Amino acid sequence: MASLLEIKELYTYFYTLDGVVRAVDGVSISLEKGETLGLVGESGCGKSVTALSIMRLVDEPPGRIVGGKVMFQGSNLLELSEKRMQSIRGNRISMIFQEPMSSLNPVYTIGDQIAETLMLHQNMNRRQAWDRAVEMLYMVGIPSPQERVHDYPHQLSGGMRQRVMIAIAMACNPMLMIADEPTTALDVTIQAQILRLLKRLQREKGMGLILITHAMGVVAGMAHRVAVMYAGQVVEYADARSLFFNPLHPYTRGLLGSIPRGARSGKKDRLQAIKGVIPNMLELPSGCRFYDRCPEALSLCADQPPELLPHDSGRLVRCWRRR
Repeated sequence: MASLLEIKELYTYFYTLDGVVRAVDGVSISLEKGETLGLVGESGCGKSVTALSIMRLVDEPPGRIVGGKVMFQGSNLLELSEKRMQSIRGNRISMIFQEPMSSLNPVYTIGDQIAETLMLHQNMNRRQAWDRAVEMLYMVGIPSPQERVHDYPHQLSGGMRQRVMIAIAMACNPMLMIADEPTTALDVTIQAQILRLLKRLQREKGMGLILITHAMGVVAGMAHRVAVMYAGQVVEYADARSLFFNPLHPYTRGLLGSIPRGARSGKKDRLQAIKGVIPNMLELPSGCRFYDRCPEALSLCADQPPELLPHDSGRLVRCWRRR
């Protein structure tokens, strides 16, 4: 059976006055219906640009998708006309963007912003769309939805605005949802509520979910499979259980080592920081991009870039130590 989404050798570059930034450099991932894929890594590793490339929302210029395929239900999204893509965005594929306050339009009510999607993609009239907007606010757990539908974004809390973003994304019952840091800047209690909501909606609707985050703890509770990105490339790709219990790439181990264990673990170990910084994306090293930060680096790592190759049980890893 074909995957719901299959990305093959995706390349997205940004052409600046200082040079070319290879933000997404040969990324290949797939997603099945009803599955959650965690896309993790430090800030600047290419997670969000990968998501924007799927939606074909990369700003041109300076950005450009220069190669690869994004296969969704048998169609290559990169070959579709802009008009055809507009019929897919927000309808069959939805995205929850970072920072709901900046993503929501401050001069339109919550109801208007949900209804707009429904009138555009579902051919509803304004009355039908508003009734559906109230239903969506109820579905995502916003109290008194008949009243809140008339509110403006600034009248809602951060957690409520994030729920509105989810309501907009879910309005047309998409087959695929991309959630880009859906719990950023929210307190721990609201984070847990948002993640439970996403999990429930996914289970009820059977949609595929790409969860973009740098929080490994969130991935542990949500994802079926995980793709770990570093400097524009996937360095490890595995089912969540295997990755957490037996991480293969040194960078993955570094990310897992940075998770706070909490007082209940009985351990008082200091957090393990990954030394150094992400390489300058304008001047990437000729060998392994993690070489300068890797505690297990070999001499050949400095000059020979490793490929992402199978290791065991369908796992993929980009590391000379795992050959």
